[in-house]
Amino acid sequence: MVYAAEQRPPLLVGHTLEGVLTAFCLVLLGLVGWGTWWLVGRALEPVRQMRAEMAEIAASGLSHRIAVPASGSELNTLIESINRTLDRLEHAREMERRFASDASHELRTPLTGLRTKLELALADPEAEDSALAMRSALKDAERLQAVIDDLLTLARLDAGARPEPRRVDLAELVTGEMEQRPSRHEVLMRLHPGVVVRGDRLQLSRVLTNLLANAERHAAGMIEVNVCQNGDDAVLEVVDNGQGVPEADRERIFQRFTRLDTARSREAGGTGLGLSIAREIATAHGGRLYATDRLRGEGARFVLRLPLSGDVETPPGGTGDAHRLGKPGRARRG
Repeated sequence: MVYAAEQRPPLLVGHTLEGVLTAFCLVLLGLVGWGTWWLVGRALEPVRQMRAEMAEIAASGLSHRIAVPASGSELNTLIESINRTLDRLEHAREMERRFASDASHELRTPLTGLRTKLELALADPEAEDSALAMRSALKDAERLQAVIDDLLTLARLDAGARPEPRRVDLAELVTGEMEQRPSRHEVLMRLHPGVVVRGDRLQLSRVLTNLLANAERHAAGMIEVNVCQNGDDAVLEVVDNGQGVPEADRERIFQRFTRLDTARSREAGGTGLGLSIAREIATAHGGRLYATDRLRGEGARFVLRLPLSGDVETPPGGTGDAHRLGKPGRARRG
């Protein structure tokens, strides 16, 4: 038997190999960790810049916008979305500020007049007829109540309150409203039967009454109310033969507290919110309300277009019934 021996490598003697492997793993783990930290930090650098710019926006105001980098990364879409959101927020804030300013002015005016008249009546009771003073104060109180009612209506519409929609025949709606509403002008109605929409009857009645009230203030003697079907839309038109609305002001008149003739509107009892409320209701019902020229002669034409109810058959062709209303309480077929 032959016995032979070979010296072991130094690396395998003792715990040298374990120490070397441990040191290598630690160095490798450190390099991987540092590389990951560096890459993630570089990838999140635009996010850090966005955070800094958002903090600046919170401190300076909504007019500032986040700069869109030219790298074309996927974060550009996020930054553009944030900027669009900031645009909407700035617009909403400006509208809220303007609305608060206009509302406070509209409420302050009748309150000031009411207080002044009451103070004068108390200071010198014998100066004027008490009944006349009370009637004048009541007029200011009614105007104040009208402004508050319109503000509450707008608040409910802005809050998104939507009653359950029901079938509403526009011809029946107009007929019922005109029977209850006397007019100092001659009213001509052209109503096509069977034009049915889905919506809240009270809100649609509010649209009609607001349009009629606007026509009453500006008409020179004639008001027309037309109901017909145009394609898939139900069309309600209120036309007056007044001076009309200039083309440059046809969108501005739907802004809140906008009056083209301030003195005349205040004297007639207008709050400057009627057309705004009417457009809000039209938009909530999936339709639109706009002003345009009268087809014949001078005047204004307000057009309400609403989608037809899907479960209603198309009415047969025809021109519909025409009704001409003269003095309140008298009607004859045209």
